[in-house]
Amino acid sequence: MKKSLIALAVLAASGAAMAQSSVTLYGRLDASVGRTTTETTGSAKVSQTVIDQSNLNTTFWGLKGTEDLGGGLTANFKLESGFALDTGVGNTGLFERTATVGLAGGFGAVNLGRQYTAYDTLRGATNNVYDSNMATTSGTKGVWRTGIADYTNRISNSVRYDSPVFSGISGSVAYGFGEDKTATVDASESISLHVKYVAGPLLVGYAYQEEQAQTFTTVAPIVANGTVTNKYNLLGASYDFGVAKLTGSYNQAKSGTFKDKEYQVGVSMPFGAFAVAAGYSKSESEGQVGGDREGDGYTLVGTYDLSKRTTLYVGYKNIDVQTSATASKEDSTFAAGVRHTF
Repeated sequence: MKKSLIALAVLAASGAAMAQSSVTLYGRLDASVGRTTTETTGSAKVSQTVIDQSNLNTTFWGLKGTEDLGGGLTANFKLESGFALDTGVGNTGLFERTATVGLAGGFGAVNLGRQYTAYDTLRGATNNVYDSNMATTSGTKGVWRTGIADYTNRISNSVRYDSPVFSGISGSVAYGFGEDKTATVDASESISLHVKYVAGPLLVGYAYQEEQAQTFTTVAPIVANGTVTNKYNLLGASYDFGVAKLTGSYNQAKSGTFKDKEYQVGVSMPFGAFAVAAGYSKSESEGQVGGDREGDGYTLVGTYDLSKRTTLYVGYKNIDVQTSATASKEDSTFAAGVRHTF
């Protein structure tokens, strides 16, 4: 009787292991020590030394898996959750970064859930400084939001299709349903797409994103009730010369009578385990109350790979953005840290 119970226990354990064999636990940890400085017109400069996190790349953990359904068809899922490494506090929502399930095959891939927009995919592929958090385009310390708020990089309640590659050409389209429609206000829907061409060291592409916001606010105290549409058009490219890789893009953001013209360029150079990258971003905003505005930023990053999974880095980032016709805000960050992937 005891042998039978042991055998059953072994079979159950092995069955569970086989069922989980296609599931992968993965993630990224990024922590640093550094100094941040903020200076706003009319206010004193504030500087502080900090133990920070996600200065180079965002910290997160995730689960992903694939099941072979036969005939070239697979079922896939992906779950990602962010948290602050310096405090251990999790982000709002368990899997707020990504939560998808879908099918893939010769037709391409279809995923449902919360995921990155198709516009974001091309923007990341052509952004300077490895599309890291040291890039001066996006985020709370980014240049591409001088007038119109920057795009939303992830959408909930969405479906996304990624095509196969045909002679170097591929594309994606994503649609977010919003699901917040009322009797007087339309749902905050979102649609995005990109098409790109990749041939050896060359990548070139176009991306578009349209967001309907029920309440819209620019950097200035301008609020429009009802439905306001933000539109983003991006042309981006990169070329890898081997000794150096160049990236660059032009983005135009529109919302009603407001229009932002945004540029960025970057270069990265590997030297064995060591690499260096630099980037510059600029934004010009038209139609704002009190006159046009502009902002620019630059960054320099050096990395050293201790292994395939562990990297030391040091970086400096500076942005200077007009917040009104007579005021501006300058932010700078210096960080030296370590990034580990698993």
